Amino acid sequence: MNKKALYGWIIAGVIVAVAIGVYIALDQQSTQEPSGEPQGTPVATGTSIINEEGRVVNNEGIEVRNDAQPASPEAPQQSDPIEDEAAVPATAIKLTVSAQGFSPSSFEVDAGEAVTLSVTSVDEFTHVFAFKDTSLSAVAVGLAPGETRAITFNAPDQEGEYTFFCNVPGHEGRGEVGTMIVN
Repeated sequence: MNKKALYGWIIAGVIVAVAIGVYIALDQQSTQEPSGEPQGTPVATGTSIINEEGRVVNNEGIEVRNDAQPASPEAPQQSDPIEDEAAVPATAIKLTVSAQGFSPSSFEVDAGEAVTLSVTSVDEFTHVFAFKDTSLSAVAVGLAPGETRAITFNAPDQEGEYTFFCNVPGHEGRGEVGTMIVN
């Protein structure tokens, strides 16, 4: 094997390790017990809370940051695995992801509104839902094959189109991309 090929395999291995690390961190974060009194009601078990003002907050009542490190206390939290599809709130935007891409591949939200996304892996692959825009870097959902999870976050105040994708190496290239349109 030549050096160029070896370096390629090393880089691919590092990327896969990072993706797996994000998935594990998100999974571990979703199982941690809250440290304070909730200031509202989570839309799905493990997700961040929507307070009376309609803003997404953590367990201490502090508004979450969409640009925080995924799975940190400041970030929107993904739910525990959702076993029963009926447990997904009717108000959630429901997405599926597979090797063929996301379905639907776009959705619309109002600027600044609290948004709950439900993402389901409908194939045998691990997927990591994420946004390209760094202002939404904390909105990430790691999925095992066949798993459903949800995340609640505040939509950006800035109108526009925000690209989401599967952050597992090679998945974006095969078409696992979509657009959130903020009005």
